[in-house]
Amino acid sequence: MSYKIRNSIALGVIILLVALIGTYITVFYQPRKIQQNVKEAQKIETQLQDNNVQLSAIAETQAKLRETIHRWNNRIKEISESDISSQTYGYLSDIITESGAQQLKMNLSFVSSKGGGRIGYNTYKIEGVSEFPNIMRFMWLLENGRKLYKISSITFHGSEIGGDSLEAPQISIGYNMEIKAFFTREKTLSMQVMKPDSVPQPITSNPFQPSIFSRSPANVRNLVDVNRISVKATANDKALVMREDGRLITLRVGDEVFLGKVTAVYPQEGSVEFTLNDGGIVSTKRVQIKFETKKKDVEQ
Repeated sequence: MSYKIRNSIALGVIILLVALIGTYITVFYQPRKIQQNVKEAQKIETQLQDNNVQLSAIAETQAKLRETIHRWNNRIKEISESDISSQTYGYLSDIITESGAQQLKMNLSFVSSKGGGRIGYNTYKIEGVSEFPNIMRFMWLLENGRKLYKISSITFHGSEIGGDSLEAPQISIGYNMEIKAFFTREKTLSMQVMKPDSVPQPITSNPFQPSIFSRSPANVRNLVDVNRISVKATANDKALVMREDGRLITLRVGDEVFLGKVTAVYPQEGSVEFTLNDGGIVSTKRVQIKFETKKKDVEQ
């Protein structure tokens, strides 16, 4: 066999082997390897996603922990380890003193107790009488004070108070509330906290204040009562009147009288006009000079 033929056969064999190996790699090996790599990449991506979820959960937990620590360090409530009636009464008395409502009357009575767990509470009933702003300040300080007390129910009823010593009738509010005084077995919850520095807002309105009172104010300053005077003379913007005790006084436009003031003087009519406010009812009253007529006997 010639040299050329041997070389051709060897070259053909080599080309065939290369073709077979290339076909195997292209058709079988590479697809299987690519598939393995894809599965491995998917597995790694799944792990990365799990890591992201875990990192997100860790970040959320850390944020909640920071918020919890912040709230704990800045808490404004403490829960007593125990609660007895005298302790509660003393605390409520301190609140009354702090609110400035010295005229707030309070009767405290024990109702029930509920415990059995880490936190329990005693229920008390409070009854009393005072003015509306005093009650509102007391309620605000009770709910926002450093000890954990909660008002579970409350009812009000108003009544009008008048008398000879009051220049204007007053509205007295009777209240009946039920409160819960909490206590705990957790000593950390009973740790003292700083006293809140917030204060109740001023009371600018009173829903129990009527537009019209049922009682008339008392004349405690002994002002001129227009129903008990007689006009003797009138001039420009002034009038001479006699009080019920016989004293003569001069009234001018703008002078204060009982329940109102002098608003006008009419010399031509011999009258004086007053504007009066009797417990919310505003009215105008005129008092005229009364001329006495003497009857003469006529002999027939």
